[in-house]
Amino acid sequence: MEASLDRHWLLGEPGWWGLGNELPPDFRPGELAPSEGWISSTPRIGNFGWVRQRMRPLAWSLLRPLAWAPFFLLLAALPLAFPGRTPNDQVFALSSFVLAWGLIFLPLIFSRNSQPMSDGTIFSLPVDWLSLSLASALFPLHVLLDSRIGWASYILFWVAYMRTVGMVQESMRTPPARFLLPMKPEGWSGGLSEPWAVKSDKWRRGVIAFVECERGRLVISGASRGKDDFLSMAFVHSSGFVQDPFHETKSSDAILSSVLLTPIPLAGMEWPNRFVLPQEDE
Repeated sequence: MEASLDRHWLLGEPGWWGLGNELPPDFRPGELAPSEGWISSTPRIGNFGWVRQRMRPLAWSLLRPLAWAPFFLLLAALPLAFPGRTPNDQVFALSSFVLAWGLIFLPLIFSRNSQPMSDGTIFSLPVDWLSLSLASALFPLHVLLDSRIGWASYILFWVAYMRTVGMVQESMRTPPARFLLPMKPEGWSGGLSEPWAVKSDKWRRGVIAFVECERGRLVISGASRGKDDFLSMAFVHSSGFVQDPFHETKSSDAILSSVLLTPIPLAGMEWPNRFVLPQEDE
């Protein structure tokens, strides 16, 4: 079982892309090899160097609940449009409303938390907080002042939903992935210069150094799997989601592109055989 998991640990599960029993390629559309100067490899080559580890695409956990959320947001308006048609209008509207936004917030939180190296608070999620806050502030006024304010609030909730969907789509443009380099913890002695902000000169599980970029930060962390230790590098978007730093969608980030031109001065150790694709599987 563990050998099977190790076999897919870097390339990703074939089922994520509907490949059946066929193993994913070393490079999927948009994925780039590290720039010249980096020591890099692939799961089919092994040897030495940084290797991309793909994570589960966000579409698996986000698209279905986001598609169901509008249905319950529509149900929440029924007591406003047709009062007295439910056993308890307030409970019905509140339950539908909470379910609608639960289908947005909970998958976002769980998906982000499942990603190694992810970061951020609930307020950094790709949610249109401005429209959502304004709609929430207006809603109580429909009871105190005028029922028509309830409809204005409801429309703003729809605006918040639509803009949130757009922000989620933007976060999904770059696939989730990180780059790993096998090493011994004592083999890391820092040596990073500006623009890197160093949090630790010693290897540790967690953030070691980072660079602030235009829409997030490039992060180096320590990671482990079993008895093997790694340096891990990923772009952590401002939403807290992890993104592939060497992807064509990141080419517009001038700071990130500039930093990635200078390789990390470390060759690391040879890749353990259990992560390298056997010849008969090629």
